[in-house]
Order: sequence, then structure tokens, then C-alpha cells
Amino acid sequence: MRVGSRFRRIAATVGVLVLLQALAVGVYRAVEHRREAERPGRRPFAYEALDGAQPVPDAAFERPDGTLLHARALRGRPVLLHFWATWCAPCRAELPLLLELGREMEKAGRLQLVAVSVDESWDVVRTFFGGEVPPGVVRAGFPAVQRRFGVSALPDTFLVKPDGRMGLRFTGARDWRAPEATTLLMGQERPAP
Repeated sequence: MRVGSRFRRIAATVGVLVLLQALAVGVYRAVEHRREAERPGRRPFAYEALDGAQPVPDAAFERPDGTLLHARALRGRPVLLHFWATWCAPCRAELPLLLELGREMEKAGRLQLVAVSVDESWDVVRTFFGGEVPPGVVRAGFPAVQRRFGVSALPDTFLVKPDGRMGLRFTGARDWRAPEATTLLMGQERPAP
């Protein structure tokens, strides 16, 4: 009886270890699958299609001159609302390309880019840009602003429809030079979730 009891404890311990190992392998595969999907060149514009019913949260962004840009004023044409910070390495790498794409899209009258810095002060943002803050760059001002949008990691970008409702979400950095960026943002092709 003592040998049987000991055998059952050993078998139970082995079973638990096998189960934990299987769980660890599953988590590892899920993480690697996500990394693979987000790797540049693989799926540069993986995105989350939002239900389109949620309006842009009520928020006000601070412009470099101290005036406010209210989120509810972002209507009439699509808006790419991008949350970033100077201390975020992926943001620093991505932002110049995004600003360039934003300028091109705005010239064509197709899209407005609003790049929302979550930095604590304009001094940090001005230093990042070498003194002159580009058009379209605003500051969140308060952490509550990014929480209203559900931003927990940077960079985080939303495509807001002309009617002021949230359409797509791009979590993480993207290669905004990719042809998929222009195609998706210009609406030449209906995006598939």
C-alpha cells in the first residue's frame, strides 16, 4: 500500500509537470505567432477593425501654442490619431515616416494626422524635434486622455472615420512607407479584418 501511494504521488507530480510544460509551450507559440505577424515585411498593417459604433472619446489635446484641439472637432475627413512619446524607442523610429505620410495625405486632402505626444512637457517635445514642432503634433496633457482611448502601450494609432467614429486600430509600430499604408488609408481597397 505504501508503494502504491508513493507511485500515485510521483505520477501526479509528473502529470502536473507535463501539464505545465504543455502550457508553457502553448504560451511560447502564441507569443512567437504574434511576433511573426508583427515583423516588418510580414504583415506591416495588421490591425484591429473596431465596430465603428464608438465615437472618439471626449478629450482635448494641447497645441504647441497652448490652444486646444477638441477630439469632437475631428470630423469631416478621416483622421489618423497617433499616440507616441519621445522616450519610446519604437515611436522615435516610426514617427518621422508617419509625419511624412501625414503631410502627403493632407496635401491630397484625404486624411488629417494628429500625433498626440504623451510626454510631460512641450520642452521635451521641442527638444526632440530640434526646436520646431511640426504641424499636427499635439500633447495629451493628462494621462487620463490616453486612458479614455484605451491606450496602454505605445505607439498606438487609430483611424477615425469622417463621422467621428473609431474605425481601425494599429497597435505597435508600423512601416508607414509600405504600399499597404497608402492603400489602406486612402480607402482604395476595402480593408479585410
